Amino acid sequence: MAIVASVVLWIIIFVAVLLGFLLTTFSIYLVYIHRKYNHIPGPKRDSFFAGNLPLIRGEREKGKLVFQLVEELHGIYGPVVLMWSFCYPFIFVSDLNLARKCLLSLNLPKNPEVYKKLGFPFGHRLAGTGLVTVMDHGAWQKRRSLLNPAFHRRYLMNLMSEFNSSCDSLLSKLDELADGKTVVDMAEEFSRVTLDVIGKVGFKYHN
Repeated sequence: MAIVASVVLWIIIFVAVLLGFLLTTFSIYLVYIHRKYNHIPGPKRDSFFAGNLPLIRGEREKGKLVFQLVEELHGIYGPVVLMWSFCYPFIFVSDLNLARKCLLSLNLPKNPEVYKKLGFPFGHRLAGTGLVTVMDHGAWQKRRSLLNPAFHRRYLMNLMSEFNSSCDSLLSKLDELADGKTVVDMAEEFSRVTLDVIGKVGFKYHN
């Protein structure tokens, strides 16, 4: 029994030392990563380990979405805001030019897990493996260059008659429904107009 008790004691000591070592190492890493991003404005961390999760949890309990919170923080700290989830920094950019620079000019590394979820959330295809979710910047540039002519201002100006035709159809329909009693799902109507325009300009379909 004495030998068994001694072995158990040594195991407990070993586990305690190992956990202490891991906790110390993780704490040192957190200090390093915090200092690395300290120059970016954002709310003060509520917890050394949890970061801003207590703030997010408290705002969600009040019925506020995370993106509503981020919008408020942009009003306080400016177009670039840093928030922490445990040891992970999340940087939110609201300025169009800064976002363009981050996505195009700087060629920053992309998180494969995020882009995988964007392409196939819950195992079902959403964005797929197209232009939005391609990880390789060189491949993205090649695909984007193929689409450039379709989005050139001169080409789009030639399609204004189709755009105006679809908009006129929508306005005529809304005029008929505007009796003060009929409920109109505008999201559905805008989706129909979008599909109508795509059918006309992309596939020469006219109903």
